[in-house]
Amino acid sequence: MINVSETRRITKGCPQGSCCGPGFWNVLYNSLLKLELTNHSQAIAFADDLIVLTRGDTVVEAENYMNIEMKIMEWATNRLMFR
Repeated sequence: MINVSETRRITKGCPQGSCCGPGFWNVLYNSLLKLELTNHSQAIAFADDLIVLTRGDTVVEAENYMNIEMKIMEWATNRLMFR
């Protein structure tokens, strides 16, 4: 198994959103962050970005775990304002 890790120091950034953005973000994204993922995956959200990290012993295994996590797509589809 190959273990890869990288650390970077963040020296600057820029907040995003509107005055009602944080409250709306909490209402919307809390349900996403409470989705039960496999123990091989983790969802991380910041501002209007989301990343799902998945690990496996092989690329195929990681891909299979990520396919399980695609329930996030169903979550997003059910919350679209314009369908």
